[in-house]
Amino acid sequence: MKFTKVIISGGPGFGKTSIIDELENRNYNVMHEVSRSIIKEQLESGGDILPWKNLTTFSRLLFERRVKQFENANNSNWIFFDRGIPDILAYMNKDNLEIPNSYMLKVEECSYFPVIFIVPPWEEIYKNDDQRMEDYKTACELNDVIVDTYQNLGYNTVILPKISVKERTDFIINYLETYLL
Repeated sequence: MKFTKVIISGGPGFGKTSIIDELENRNYNVMHEVSRSIIKEQLESGGDILPWKNLTTFSRLLFERRVKQFENANNSNWIFFDRGIPDILAYMNKDNLEIPNSYMLKVEECSYFPVIFIVPPWEEIYKNDDQRMEDYKTACELNDVIVDTYQNLGYNTVILPKISVKERTDFIINYLETYLL
């Protein structure tokens, strides 16, 4: 299996983490969302490396951790990522931040499975919290930028249907199994 690193992405609050958790419950290898752990660390320590306070430094730290996560991922089986390195480019583009050339080179170097699974905007399940500050409208805008970013990088995107977490997870697994035939 050449491509084993599979990204589940989309706007914040649309169900990515629930799918990742379901995949983990099914004994698949997963890589959890890095940005939430950084935000939690910063909130607990009183730090200011937060996307709503210092987005440039937050993006740099997030980039470093996602690259490390990618590099540490075992290539023997499917590994599912709650967002990938290109998501950082999308967020930076959304906020008109300059993207260093080194980021673009690393994105080219770190290739994922050619299909990115996108959780679409779904207002009925959306909620924000102390780590997810975006309102629904902003989350939808981010979703559009994320999809555009992956497509501009040459990835195909598959929009997941608005069905239960179990059914979304089944959809992904069935898609991957069919892809391999």
